[in-house]
Amino acid sequence: MKKIIFFILSVTFIIGCVNTDEPNNVIANTSTSMKISGMTCEEMCASRIEDKIARLEGVKSCEIDFENETATFLYDKKKVDIDDVVLKVEDMNDGQYTISNVETKDINKSNSELSSNGGGETGQIMTSPSFELPNLADYFRNII
Repeated sequence: MKKIIFFILSVTFIIGCVNTDEPNNVIANTSTSMKISGMTCEEMCASRIEDKIARLEGVKSCEIDFENETATFLYDKKKVDIDDVVLKVEDMNDGQYTISNVETKDINKSNSELSSNGGGETGQIMTSPSFELPNLADYFRNII
C-alpha cells in the first residue's frame, strides 16, 4: 500500500513540475492597453481577467490595474487577435465587463532588451518561478 501511495505522489509531483506553458518563449511585438469597466473587486474580477488574458496563446504578460480600471498586456500580434481578446473579456461573467479606449502600440525591442532593461520604472527584472507545486484543480479543469 505504501508503494502505491508513493507511486501516485511521485507521478503527481512529476506532472506538476512539468510546465507546459511557455510564456517566456513568446516574442512580444505588440502592447495593448484598454479600459475595463464593470470590475467590482480586485481579487475575483481583476485577477480572473488578468489570468484569462495571460493564458491565451501568444500573450507574454498581462497586468490589470484595478484602481484605474486598465489592462496592459504584451503579445505576439501574429498569434493574438485583439478583437478576440476584447470579445472574451466582454463575454466573461454574463457580459459584466465593458472594454473601451483600446490602444495598441508596436514594440521594436526584442524580449532580451525588454527584460534586461528592468520591469519598467522600478528597474526590477520580473521573472517567473522556475518551480511550482502542482495545482490539481487547474490540471483537472483543463482536462475536462
